[in-house]
Amino acid sequence: MSTALDTLLETIAREVLNITTLTTRGRDALDFHDVGVVSLKRALKRAYAAGCDATARQFFASLTISKGDRP
Repeated sequence: MSTALDTLLETIAREVLNITTLTTRGRDALDFHDVGVVSLKRALKRAYAAGCDATARQFFASLTISKGDRP
């Protein structure tokens, strides 16, 4: 079963690293990839930013305003 995180990581791998799938396929030629450090850094930054965005959304969603707090 694919989670939202799995989907995000697959998307980053495909779009940034040109890796079509993160599923193990049992062959070295399919499971190992040469990745340049610039691309790896770009992928890591994108994953980090996605985590920051998710945390911010979760934080702001947890904020509630009660009637007594309204101006």
